[in-house]
Parts: sequence; structure tokens; C-alpha cells
Amino acid sequence: MKEAANSLLKVLEEPPEFATIFLLTENPGELLPTIRSRSMVFQLAALPAEEIERDLAVQRPDWKAAERALVARLSEGAVGRARSFDLAAYVTARGHALALLKSALQGGEHSELFKVTESYRPGAEGRAKTEQLIRTLYSLLRDLASIEAGVPEFVRNTDIASELKRLAEAADFEWITAASDRLAEVERGMRRNLLRSLSLDAFAAALEKA
Repeated sequence: MKEAANSLLKVLEEPPEFATIFLLTENPGELLPTIRSRSMVFQLAALPAEEIERDLAVQRPDWKAAERALVARLSEGAVGRARSFDLAAYVTARGHALALLKSALQGGEHSELFKVTESYRPGAEGRAKTEQLIRTLYSLLRDLASIEAGVPEFVRNTDIASELKRLAEAADFEWITAASDRLAEVERGMRRNLLRSLSLDAFAAALEKA
């Protein structure tokens, strides 16, 4: 907003002596040139996974090396996100996500699938749990796409690389794209308060290979 930009410009022209002002933006080009000209610009980039692993070795010595490597890649270069990462919740969600993907790709008996999806109940807690599952499914689909593309070095779930490779052998780009589209439908269904367990069952059933 023009009024807000002019107010900020006024503060930058006459800053209070007691304060240091940090302005964070993803797109500096959206700021007024007069604001940029009065600022010291620092380009912040994602940290390498190896650097985050070294930090986690100090901050989270209770994690194993493989766990630190996993979190470092899942945090996408953000060290603060890595330090506060809920590894136990992610691993649980990933187990459920793998059950859904295996049911779709390998077919057969669905008792494990129904056991998993039945645990996604209504309410705020169930919503947060489902959102975590959806994020985890996207992460696994991205890894499968990386394997399909011949760039396994981009896989983030490094601790289950062999399991992902077996799943990738049963998938292809067309299936991965369809799975991403179906997952987006599950997200939209959550906004309409559709029954979560049935939505997840439908997700796996729609993608099941003959």
C-alpha cells in the first residue's frame, strides 16, 4: 500500500537511535526504489544440507546421524525449521503416507489402508494430522519423481531410499502427476469438511493400478 510504503520511508529517513530495523522480503522489486536506496541489502539463501547437519549434531545430539541427514533435507535450507522439526510426528505421518502409496501401487488386500485412514478423525486435531499427512505425501511424491527423472541425489527421504526405489519401479511420471492432482482434491475436500477417512480411501483407490 502506498500509505504504508511512505510511512516506512519516513521511518528509514529518520530512524530512532535505539532501534535496528530488519526488513524481510521475498521480492525486493516490489519495494519502492527510495526504500531500497536507504537500505543495506543482504541476499539470504538456503543453507546447504551438510551445514545444517553439523548444526543439528550440536543442537540435537539425541538424533542419530541418519535422522539429522533426513531433517536437514526436509528443512529445505532453513536452520530454524530444522532445529524445531517434530521428527516423531513426521515419521508417523510418513508411515501412513507409505501405506497409502503402497496400497495404490501394489494393490491387493486393503486392511492396512483402512486401518490407517480410519485414524483420521474429525476435529481440530484430526485436521492438523491430515494436513501433516498431505505435506508428507507431497514430499514422497517429489522423491519418486526425482528417482524417475534419474536424479536420486535430490531425494529428501534419504533414510528410506531403497523403499522409495521399489515404489518408483511400480510408478511412472503419469501416475505421479495423477497422484499430485488427486492429493490436491483431498486438500480442497478438507476445506469443505468432507469425511477425511473416506477422502483418503478414495485417493488410494482412484490411483490403484490394475
